[in-house]
Amino acid sequence: MTRSDMSHGAILAAALDALADGLILLDPSHRVVFCTREAGAMTGVETQQTQGMPFDRFCRETALNWTPVEEMLEAGRNGNVILRGDPVGTVLVSLRRVDPADATSGYLIQLRDLAVFDYVRRQAEGRRQTAPLAGATERRLRPDFARQRNISAWLDRMLSRGERALLQGARVIITGESGVGKTEIARHLHSFVANATDPFIAVNCAAIPESLFESELFGYEKGAFTGASTEGKKGLIEAAEGGTLFLDEIGEIPLTLQAKLLSFLEDGVITRIGGTQPRRANVRVISATNRDLLAMAESREFRLDLYYRLAVVNMPMRPLREMPEILDHLIDRFLGAINKRRSVPFGLSDDLRARMLAYHYPGNIRELWNLMQQISVLGEDEDELPRRLRAVPDAALAAGHPAVRGKVAETAEPLRGDKTLREAVAEYELRIIQEAIRIHGSKRKAAAALGVDIGTVSRKTKKTEDPNRGDY
Repeated sequence: MTRSDMSHGAILAAALDALADGLILLDPSHRVVFCTREAGAMTGVETQQTQGMPFDRFCRETALNWTPVEEMLEAGRNGNVILRGDPVGTVLVSLRRVDPADATSGYLIQLRDLAVFDYVRRQAEGRRQTAPLAGATERRLRPDFARQRNISAWLDRMLSRGERALLQGARVIITGESGVGKTEIARHLHSFVANATDPFIAVNCAAIPESLFESELFGYEKGAFTGASTEGKKGLIEAAEGGTLFLDEIGEIPLTLQAKLLSFLEDGVITRIGGTQPRRANVRVISATNRDLLAMAESREFRLDLYYRLAVVNMPMRPLREMPEILDHLIDRFLGAINKRRSVPFGLSDDLRARMLAYHYPGNIRELWNLMQQISVLGEDEDELPRRLRAVPDAALAAGHPAVRGKVAETAEPLRGDKTLREAVAEYELRIIQEAIRIHGSKRKAAAALGVDIGTVSRKTKKTEDPNRGDY
């Protein structure tokens, strides 16, 4: 190949990467020949890893359901199909057979993000975009529910419940602690049933002052009150027309306005402040809260009839500490997102990963993301680690290691009941470490197996080697 050919090839590759649509080329045996950067962003796959990958394996690596495309490939026919899924939403996929004159045939797959297409069309027509467009790379920071569902049977059951509810027109309420991802779950449910251009209007009810709540939610007519816009204002319910209205922190809605919201939920009609013309609003309603609404209803802080209108289907989301099966996945996903913004890739040591897996995350997924950003900036030096990770007991690290946990359970004697908590924890730590040394033959190998550094093992075992040493 001449230098000119190489230059032209580089230019062509750069040109294809610059396209708003994603392109995937398959050879006759249905292996990936190349995958453009935008196709990788839409599917959530690293393009460098796709070269020569069988297409069926590529499909399993992504969050979209490729079954219709695989069926077209097997039948050897062209076609178009719409796929939905995380992280991109709704994608128009076009499959075309390629028959070069001097080579065997292959297939070209074109992926068009319909949200991007609609945004460009609005710009070309001179129409104002109502909300900023999130790029495919940014959308990859959102949860990959397709993979999480494969990891967690309980999460799969909850998401399936919500999807069935919206398909049947039932309202959903998502409950759970702060930081468990209620907003992202609502976005997922919206994208599951909505078209690419249907609006998703998220309302944080706790962030709206009580004096403005009614005008923000229901809108107002011109001249309705002092300071009102001369043109009037569309409320958030009207803005969600044809799409989804997500009412986050629903328990914070002022009691005086709950009756008006109840009226809208019953008949689908609203009236702007200062207006007399009823307006019908066709919206799906998803709500979320971290409060006990039934307890609030008993104390007359929340209307019971409103609760039953909102909570047709309840989706209680577990805190992260009760879903340890997805923690490794979340750490890897957040690490990949962080490294896309770094010039030098960042990795986690075995010891740090063990600490992150042992930590209990009272702030849930939001706290995990915050911790990983901190570590990316400050590094892994022990003095720079967030205090809450440094405070994870070594016993928690060791006890969670499967190579040691079973052996300790089989051989260890019960802890005496006359010890303090600190003494009991120290004794249990020592048993685990000693058993690991016995199994692996050295302190260094035991440290590696337990996911801690050699200094920790040496420090914890030194007391047995030096009887004059004090508590550790």
